[in-house]
Amino acid sequence: MNCTWQPGRDAPGDTQYFLYWQNSRYDDAMECELYIKDENGRNTGCIFQNVRIEPEKAYFLVNGSSKDALIQFYDECIQLYKIEKLMPPSNITVSCDEIKNYCIIQWQQPQISHSNKDNCFKYEINIKYKVRGISLPTSSINTYEWANSHTFQRSNTRKKYLLKMRAAGSACFVSPAWGEWSAPVEFGKNKSMPWATLPPA
Repeated sequence: MNCTWQPGRDAPGDTQYFLYWQNSRYDDAMECELYIKDENGRNTGCIFQNVRIEPEKAYFLVNGSSKDALIQFYDECIQLYKIEKLMPPSNITVSCDEIKNYCIIQWQQPQISHSNKDNCFKYEINIKYKVRGISLPTSSINTYEWANSHTFQRSNTRKKYLLKMRAAGSACFVSPAWGEWSAPVEFGKNKSMPWATLPPA
Protein backbone atom coordinates (compact mmCIF):
# COMPACT_ATOMS: atom_id res chain seq x y z
CA MET A 1 0.00 0.00 0.00
CA ASN A 2 1.35 3.41 -0.99
CA CYS A 3 0.23 6.62 0.75
CA THR A 4 1.23 10.09 -0.44
CA TRP A 5 0.53 13.68 0.63
CA GLN A 6 1.53 17.22 -0.30
CA PRO A 7 3.38 19.54 2.11
CA GLY A 8 1.26 22.47 3.29
CA ARG A 9 1.48 25.50 1.02
CA ASP A 10 2.56 27.82 3.86
CA ALA A 11 4.48 25.26 5.90
CA PRO A 12 8.00 26.37 6.95
CA GLY A 13 10.93 24.73 5.21
CA ASP A 14 11.88 22.70 8.28
CA THR A 15 8.46 21.04 8.49
CA GLN A 16 8.62 17.27 8.74
CA TYR A 17 5.66 14.93 8.39
CA PHE A 18 4.85 11.61 10.06
CA LEU A 19 2.16 9.10 9.10
CA TYR A 20 0.34 6.85 11.54
CA TRP A 21 -2.38 4.36 10.75
CA GLN A 22 -4.63 1.92 12.55
CA ASN A 23 -5.89 -0.96 10.41
CA SER A 24 -8.85 -1.65 12.67
CA ARG A 25 -10.05 -0.54 16.06
CA TYR A 26 -8.57 -3.72 17.52
CA ASP A 27 -5.04 -2.97 16.26
CA ASP A 28 -2.47 -0.57 17.67
CA ALA A 29 -1.60 2.55 15.72
CA MET A 30 1.62 2.14 13.71
CA GLU A 31 4.00 4.71 12.28
CA CYS A 32 5.22 4.38 8.72
CA GLU A 33 8.29 2.15 8.42
CA LEU A 34 9.45 3.31 4.97
CA TYR A 35 8.94 6.98 4.12
CA ILE A 36 9.09 8.48 0.62
CA LYS A 37 11.02 11.77 0.69
CA ASP A 38 11.04 14.80 -1.61
CA GLU A 39 14.12 16.68 -2.80
CA ASN A 40 14.19 18.64 0.48
CA GLY A 41 14.23 15.51 2.63
CA ARG A 42 10.65 15.92 3.80
CA ASN A 43 8.44 12.86 4.19
CA THR A 44 5.76 13.03 1.49
CA GLY A 45 4.70 9.41 1.28
CA CYS A 46 4.88 5.98 2.84
CA ILE A 47 5.12 2.38 1.62
CA PHE A 48 3.46 -0.32 3.73
CA GLN A 49 4.24 -4.00 3.19
CA ASN A 50 1.96 -6.98 3.87
CA VAL A 51 -1.20 -4.94 4.32
CA ARG A 52 -4.24 -6.81 5.59
CA ILE A 53 -7.57 -5.50 4.29
CA GLU A 54 -10.37 -5.44 6.85
CA PRO A 55 -14.09 -4.76 6.22
CA GLU A 56 -14.11 -1.85 8.64
CA LYS A 57 -12.46 1.49 8.07
CA ALA A 58 -8.75 2.11 8.63
CA TYR A 59 -7.67 5.33 10.33
CA PHE A 60 -4.84 7.49 8.93
CA LEU A 61 -3.17 10.47 10.57
CA VAL A 62 -0.49 12.74 9.06
CA ASN A 63 1.16 14.87 11.71
CA GLY A 64 3.62 17.68 11.05
CA SER A 65 6.23 19.39 13.22
CA SER A 66 8.24 22.58 12.82
CA LYS A 67 10.34 24.80 15.10
CA ASP A 68 8.71 27.91 13.65
CA ALA A 69 4.98 27.10 13.48
CA LEU A 70 2.19 24.81 14.56
CA ILE A 71 1.35 22.41 11.74
CA GLN A 72 -2.26 21.35 11.19
CA PHE A 73 -2.66 17.59 11.18
CA TYR A 74 -4.72 15.68 8.61
CA ASP A 75 -6.69 12.55 9.34
CA GLU A 76 -9.14 10.35 7.46
CA CYS A 77 -10.96 7.04 7.77
CA ILE A 78 -10.89 4.85 4.65
CA GLN A 79 -12.29 1.45 3.73
CA LEU A 80 -9.20 -0.02 2.10
CA TYR A 81 -11.06 -2.46 -0.14
CA LYS A 82 -12.71 0.48 -1.93
CA ILE A 83 -9.36 1.85 -3.12
CA GLU A 84 -7.67 -1.47 -3.90
CA LYS A 85 -6.50 -1.76 -7.53
CA LEU A 86 -7.53 -5.18 -8.78
CA MET A 87 -5.19 -7.29 -10.88
CA PRO A 88 -6.70 -8.87 -14.02
CA PRO A 89 -8.10 -12.41 -14.08
CA SER A 90 -5.34 -15.01 -14.36
CA ASN A 91 -4.78 -18.23 -16.31
CA ILE A 92 -7.02 -17.16 -19.21
CA THR A 93 -7.37 -20.01 -21.70
CA VAL A 94 -9.45 -20.46 -24.85
CA SER A 95 -10.38 -23.83 -26.38
CA CYS A 96 -12.32 -23.94 -29.64
CA ASP A 97 -14.57 -26.57 -31.23
CA GLU A 98 -13.90 -26.36 -34.95
CA ILE A 99 -17.04 -28.30 -35.86
CA LYS A 100 -19.60 -26.53 -33.68
CA ASN A 101 -17.91 -23.16 -34.24
CA TYR A 102 -17.67 -21.94 -30.65
CA CYS A 103 -14.88 -21.34 -28.14
CA ILE A 104 -14.91 -21.73 -24.37
CA ILE A 105 -13.07 -19.00 -22.45
CA GLN A 106 -11.98 -19.90 -18.92
CA TRP A 107 -10.16 -17.92 -16.25
CA GLN A 108 -9.36 -17.64 -12.55
CA GLN A 109 -10.42 -14.77 -10.34
CA PRO A 110 -7.95 -12.02 -9.37
CA GLN A 111 -5.91 -12.87 -6.32
CA ILE A 112 -6.82 -10.78 -3.28
CA SER A 113 -5.87 -11.41 0.31
CA HIS A 114 -9.28 -11.08 1.96
CA SER A 115 -11.58 -13.25 -0.20
CA ASN A 116 -11.40 -16.35 -2.40
CA LYS A 117 -15.05 -16.52 -3.46
CA ASP A 118 -15.88 -16.48 -7.18
CA ASN A 119 -19.14 -14.63 -6.57
CA CYS A 120 -17.27 -11.54 -5.35
CA PHE A 121 -16.39 -10.51 -8.91
CA LYS A 122 -17.85 -9.49 -12.23
CA TYR A 123 -15.86 -9.54 -15.47
CA GLU A 124 -15.60 -7.70 -18.76
CA ILE A 125 -14.44 -9.50 -21.89
CA ASN A 126 -13.29 -7.61 -24.98
CA ILE A 127 -12.78 -9.58 -28.21
CA LYS A 128 -11.37 -8.27 -31.49
CA TYR A 129 -10.44 -10.08 -34.68
CA LYS A 130 -7.21 -9.65 -36.60
CA VAL A 131 -6.96 -8.75 -40.27
CA ARG A 132 -3.43 -8.51 -41.70
CA GLY A 133 -1.95 -7.66 -38.32
CA ILE A 134 -4.60 -5.05 -37.44
CA SER A 135 -7.09 -5.59 -34.61
CA LEU A 136 -10.70 -4.74 -35.47
CA PRO A 137 -13.65 -4.79 -33.05
CA THR A 138 -15.95 -7.77 -33.38
CA SER A 139 -17.63 -8.13 -30.00
CA SER A 140 -18.85 -5.38 -27.70
CA ILE A 141 -17.66 -5.45 -24.13
CA ASN A 142 -19.91 -7.67 -22.09
CA THR A 143 -20.22 -8.20 -18.35
CA TYR A 144 -20.36 -11.65 -16.81
CA GLU A 145 -21.06 -11.93 -13.10
CA TRP A 146 -20.15 -14.78 -10.78
CA ALA A 147 -18.62 -16.90 -13.53
CA ASN A 148 -15.25 -18.32 -14.48
CA SER A 149 -16.10 -19.36 -18.04
CA HIS A 150 -17.92 -18.01 -21.09
CA THR A 151 -18.89 -19.52 -24.46
CA PHE A 152 -18.03 -17.33 -27.45
CA GLN A 153 -19.84 -18.07 -30.71
CA ARG A 154 -17.49 -17.35 -33.62
CA SER A 155 -18.82 -15.77 -36.79
CA ASN A 156 -15.95 -17.07 -38.91
CA THR A 157 -13.57 -19.94 -38.14
CA ARG A 158 -10.97 -18.49 -40.50
CA LYS A 159 -10.41 -15.46 -38.32
CA LYS A 160 -7.91 -15.08 -35.51
CA TYR A 161 -9.06 -13.22 -32.42
CA LEU A 162 -7.55 -11.21 -29.60
CA LEU A 163 -9.15 -11.31 -26.17
CA LYS A 164 -8.56 -9.34 -22.99
CA MET A 165 -10.37 -9.27 -19.65
CA ARG A 166 -10.69 -7.24 -16.48
CA ALA A 167 -12.54 -7.60 -13.19
CA ALA A 168 -14.40 -5.53 -10.60
CA GLY A 169 -16.08 -6.31 -7.32
CA SER A 170 -19.78 -7.14 -7.48
CA ALA A 171 -20.26 -8.25 -3.88
CA CYS A 172 -18.22 -8.94 -0.73
CA PHE A 173 -15.67 -6.36 0.37
CA VAL A 174 -14.05 -5.94 -3.07
CA SER A 175 -13.43 -2.69 -4.94
CA PRO A 176 -16.30 -1.91 -7.36
CA ALA A 177 -13.90 -0.08 -9.71
CA TRP A 178 -12.71 -1.89 -12.84
CA GLY A 179 -9.17 -3.21 -12.50
CA GLU A 180 -6.35 -3.61 -15.00
CA TRP A 181 -6.87 -5.28 -18.38
CA SER A 182 -5.18 -8.63 -18.85
CA ALA A 183 -2.47 -9.18 -21.43
CA PRO A 184 -4.11 -10.02 -24.80
CA VAL A 185 -4.64 -13.69 -25.64
CA GLU A 186 -4.76 -14.80 -29.31
CA PHE A 187 -7.00 -17.63 -30.45
CA GLY A 188 -8.54 -18.88 -33.68
CA LYS A 189 -7.14 -21.40 -36.12
CA ASN A 190 -4.30 -22.40 -33.80
CA LYS A 191 -4.46 -23.18 -30.11
CA SER A 192 -4.59 -20.19 -27.80
CA MET A 193 -1.34 -18.48 -26.91
CA PRO A 194 -0.36 -15.20 -25.16
CA TRP A 195 0.03 -12.33 -27.60
CA ALA A 196 3.20 -10.50 -26.57
CA THR A 197 3.08 -7.34 -28.72
CA LEU A 198 0.28 -5.65 -30.59
CA PRO A 199 0.84 -3.80 -33.88
CA PRO A 200 -0.10 -0.09 -34.00
CA ALA A 201 -3.85 0.43 -34.40
